[in-house]
Amino acid sequence: MINQVDKIIIGLVSVPLMEELHLSPSQWGLVGSSFFWFFIFSSIVLGGMADSKNTKKMLTWLSLIWLTVQFATPFVSSLSMLIFTRMILGAGEGPAPALSTAIIGKWFPKHRHGIGFGAVLLGTTGGSAIASPLLISLIDQYGWRSAFVAMGIVGLIALGLWMIFGKENPQEIGMPSFAQKETNSTMLSQVSWRQFLPYLFSKNFVFTALCGGCAYWLLSVQAVWFPAYFSKIQHFDGQTLKLAVALPFFFAAFCQLGFSMLSDWLYRKTGDIRKSRINLAGFMMVLSAVCVYLENIVSSTNLKILFFTLAPGLSYVILSLAPAILMDFFSPKNIGKAQGVFIALSSSTSIIAPLVFGYLIQYATTEAIGYQYAFQATSFVMFVIGLLFWVGVRPVKKKHTTITSEDQVIV
Repeated sequence: MINQVDKIIIGLVSVPLMEELHLSPSQWGLVGSSFFWFFIFSSIVLGGMADSKNTKKMLTWLSLIWLTVQFATPFVSSLSMLIFTRMILGAGEGPAPALSTAIIGKWFPKHRHGIGFGAVLLGTTGGSAIASPLLISLIDQYGWRSAFVAMGIVGLIALGLWMIFGKENPQEIGMPSFAQKETNSTMLSQVSWRQFLPYLFSKNFVFTALCGGCAYWLLSVQAVWFPAYFSKIQHFDGQTLKLAVALPFFFAAFCQLGFSMLSDWLYRKTGDIRKSRINLAGFMMVLSAVCVYLENIVSSTNLKILFFTLAPGLSYVILSLAPAILMDFFSPKNIGKAQGVFIALSSSTSIIAPLVFGYLIQYATTEAIGYQYAFQATSFVMFVIGLLFWVGVRPVKKKHTTITSEDQVIV
């Protein structure tokens, strides 16, 4: 939750911060993009270390970076300083998804991976849904700097709880490991980066990364441009603005947990990752693309809020299910590398998206037309890539995973 809210604060303070620093739309797009410049690099390098290092200690040090940036941001007074803080925050937050995947992989059996990863991601969306209206109220009363200070305090409390109660693996509390026996498996045992890289060019991994890229594209647009669009183009204010900002996160939380549970149920029934996870994520991405297109053409305020609510939540389903899909493609000993590279490649679209929106908004005839062009391009790309993922990802068939009776009792 803290990781995600730290990202979206910049969008919530967009209007007052742009006015104070006299930033143009293209400069604001640069601010949104800068977060992901080091995010990708650290996701690959530090995310890959999750396979062999103590993940609790790694997450602790990364949390300290987040805290430092939150308390430092209120003191920025120029575009260059703002970009620098976003770069450092991105470097600190890049490895977090890979670390979370590696940790959850130790605590959940394979047939519960969907709900395990979905529950973690529930914090990113559910927490943002709760935090957004509270932070908007805080910004209205005390200025944009108060939002960063508030999240710094929350992060400090959470770090203390993590250091006290967080555990590296089930053995630390006297629980056995979840033993999963794979027969005729094509998955890799632990390998070096040099041996690992060729597997990243497989059709399955490439299409999964592209589909994740669509979700990250929309995620960055939601974080950087949605609040400004609601305020300046749709002229939402007060409760309407809070509702428009918070509802997409509430719905995304429902989607991530609900579809993760549905995916796990289908996997237990069929033992088929395509039927249980790939078809579900692909269909939701295509449906999200349709919602992005519809939100751009309807004139009713209620319908706009409806489609702006549906689109992000449906696209984020791939982010909940991708770790479970990758756990089927790769050995758990290499999931840190696989998830780190997946996050790095898919999140690279977040570098481009804010810049594209900023350029179109600044140089179109009007800002409203610029937003229209940007949303139309987004919906088209999402639709095409969603179809490619849905049709093209076909895992190698192998015998069904055997879950020991001990696993069943623990679950």
